[in-house]
Amino acid sequence: MWVCPKCNHKFYNENQSHSCVNYTVDDFLKNKSAKSIELFQAFLNAYTKIGHYELHPVKTRVALLTLMRFCSINKIGQDYIDGHLVLVEPYPDTLCFYKIDNLANRFYVHHFRIMSIDDINEELIVYMKKAYDVGERRHVRISKK
Repeated sequence: MWVCPKCNHKFYNENQSHSCVNYTVDDFLKNKSAKSIELFQAFLNAYTKIGHYELHPVKTRVALLTLMRFCSINKIGQDYIDGHLVLVEPYPDTLCFYKIDNLANRFYVHHFRIMSIDDINEELIVYMKKAYDVGERRHVRISKK
């Protein structure tokens, strides 16, 4: 794990490109509705049941990381949150995701929208666990065996 000497943010790759500006979760949540903040907190609480993670807030999002960033809340709307999970294969046959981006056939960024706490359901949690494993780099350990 590399820590930027200027901003103290953690990265898996040494000298990873980033913005050395410090933001807080409170900055990200500033002026947001009570409902959207409740959804944000419920999502983080669901991840707490999966495993330990750190928050990495930047200007446009709040990422979750263990060894690497595996999830991000990208937008807080009036009554929803938008985010993405980083997975190593695409999962197009689920209603959890409205878009999947292919990053050089190495990672697949699965975009989701949560409009109620009930959207943090068993199906989404399955993919949240898979993303957590990506954050722990378990996909690398498995493929090297």
